[in-house]
Amino acid sequence: MKKLLFLFYSAAFTVMIACNSRPKDAKELADSVNDTKDTATTANNIITVNEKEAEFATNVADAGMTEVSMANLAISKTGNKEITDFANMMLKDHGAANDELTALARSKNITLPVTMSNENQNRRNDLAEKTGSDFDKKYADMMEKDHVKVLAFMEHEAMKGTDPDLKAFANKMMPVINSHINAIRKIKNNLK
Repeated sequence: MKKLLFLFYSAAFTVMIACNSRPKDAKELADSVNDTKDTATTANNIITVNEKEAEFATNVADAGMTEVSMANLAISKTGNKEITDFANMMLKDHGAANDELTALARSKNITLPVTMSNENQNRRNDLAEKTGSDFDKKYADMMEKDHVKVLAFMEHEAMKGTDPDLKAFANKMMPVINSHINAIRKIKNNLK
């Protein structure tokens, strides 16, 4: 009975601490949960990768959700066929990558964010206010910058990562991300 009361009070204390030190957004929450798992002693809470690799996974998940959300927005707002085609490619490629990363994270006991970070949501909200060619130019610019950033995550993981599955995922995704960069740069040149 004493053990049961101890477990109850420990759980309640953990919830109180979590509520009082609530991270700002879904990505931060996922990183916080992963940090807790990293130091946990019970078998079902042990994360099987190091902190940097868990953070790689949360960064990529946040970026992937952002690409899908921005693509849906682009499809609903643009009249430019190139932008529409690019956005459809984002839905297909990043949707598949998000699914693969989710399965990989589950196998490693990595908690991923369930929604975009506040930063990316704010960027999406700003983009949603644009119309016409202003929207197309802003979307193309965001897609180029976002993909360059994601490529850097992938390259770093491929070179410095220690988990073979995450390294393989990064290596697999680098050519896809490069093709997205090339495609959006071509579109940007046509928008001028």
